Amino acid sequence: MGARLGTVDELSRRGIAPIPVEKGLHELRRLLCRKQGNVATAVIGRLGDVPTLQVAKPELPFLRFLEKPRVYYPEVELVVDADLSTTTDPYLEDHVFRGERLLPAVMGLEAMAQVSLALLNTNEPLTFEQVRFERPVVVGQNSTNTIRVAGLVRSPDCVELVLRSSETGFQIDHFRAVGRIGGGKLESPPQALGQRQDVVVDPRHDLYGGVLFHGGRFQRLHKYHELTSQQCAAEISADGTTSWFSRYLPGGLVLGDPGARDAAIHAVQACVPQTALLSVGVERIKGSLTGHTGPLFVHARERDHFANDFIYDVALIDNEGRLRECWERLHLRAISGADFKGPWPRGLLTPYVERTMWDLFPGVDLSVAFAHDQVLDRRERSTRAMEKTLGASAIIRQVNGKPEAGNGRGVSASHSGDLTMAIAGHAPIGCDLEPVVARAPTIWRDLLGIERFKLAEIISREAQESLDEAATRVWTSIECLKKAGAGLTAPLVFTKVKSNGWVLLSSGELKIASSVVRMKDEPENLAIALLTGGEHARV
Repeated sequence: MGARLGTVDELSRRGIAPIPVEKGLHELRRLLCRKQGNVATAVIGRLGDVPTLQVAKPELPFLRFLEKPRVYYPEVELVVDADLSTTTDPYLEDHVFRGERLLPAVMGLEAMAQVSLALLNTNEPLTFEQVRFERPVVVGQNSTNTIRVAGLVRSPDCVELVLRSSETGFQIDHFRAVGRIGGGKLESPPQALGQRQDVVVDPRHDLYGGVLFHGGRFQRLHKYHELTSQQCAAEISADGTTSWFSRYLPGGLVLGDPGARDAAIHAVQACVPQTALLSVGVERIKGSLTGHTGPLFVHARERDHFANDFIYDVALIDNEGRLRECWERLHLRAISGADFKGPWPRGLLTPYVERTMWDLFPGVDLSVAFAHDQVLDRRERSTRAMEKTLGASAIIRQVNGKPEAGNGRGVSASHSGDLTMAIAGHAPIGCDLEPVVARAPTIWRDLLGIERFKLAEIISREAQESLDEAATRVWTSIECLKKAGAGLTAPLVFTKVKSNGWVLLSSGELKIASSVVRMKDEPENLAIALLTGGEHARV
């Protein structure tokens, strides 16, 4: 009728939204089939502020992101705006990536949670599903960005949510999620957290300001108990007294401490330390940190990895061993052009080198581990490192001291000072470490021989590095060939230089990956070489 009268556009401008024909007919059939008393029913879209129909609107909770309601139909729809700036939201200054202040994903979730609980009129824990962080929300240093959060109730316990931004004219969904009351009980915490190991890296000294861009309020990583390329166990601190908003804005939080939650996510970064990871989605978030202020333990385990995408399950456990919150299938994506090139703390060498080997030789079966200890002797330290590469399998020593793996895999170890590197995989396998020491070209020629000294000169030119670095690469590669059982006359040829600085060499079917890494708090660079072979070692 409105279309025939030509009033649809005018009504829309007044905030009165027409009901699509299909939905209107569906509601008509539903009401005709419904058994009810003498009750008048009105089926409406948005009506705006019309005097003929007044909808009772309970007062919204006094929360940060509910400050400017634009559309509010209780238990149906809520659209709110909130102006963000570094003055009103000082945490933005602690979340700067590549010079841009980004709205943290955890704060976007907080905004959507506030809308959800206002719409569903409940204080029960909220489960998030189908969460997507499609596009970052950027806030300029001296400007204001308005975010708009819209929630639409789909069922009595379910609300669909989107977060948009004034920087894109509110035309793009930056964040999306489905909020649901309840969502099932939390499972038992991962058993691996009970096996606390030595701290392998100091986050404040080794990660923040380098591998991690997070500052101030978000620097909650305290220590790691376990760290490999596919899982980590870390201790983080929760703080219920941190000020997140300006003093004139409500400071209540529905989901609890966002700093601890963000730390649980960026703790995973150390598993892939060579490139920056940003969260792009999560399948399900269960549990809550509301009211928790003590230490938390995060355990993350990789479930899948393809191209530049990494899928992890993340669990947060309190000091009494109770699972407080879990993120199922957290989706992280590597950001191009954001590679970390060092200097490398010792504790990050294991995930860095192992990840790089998997990238260089897709499908190859190998694992890498580093161990450093000033008390243990070399034999004990190499045993510890090799056992890390093998998991539960034990190391068996032959009469001559040569190590063997109990599960049949090949193992190799090398030492440089109090640092030991080990590699395990299907034979042939080998590894070597050597500090880069300055030597005269004549000394390098005597050490390497004429032919392999020429190889060092080629690598120096192709990799654009010093002769000392290139010659040390060749030296460590030769040692790998010896450990793999290749003869002294085995050929060794240059293959290519990768964009990340790794150099690939080959000797028949044997493949060698070589790197010179800058070590943190160490006077000398360290040359690393690893050898593998077989049909999977394809460059």
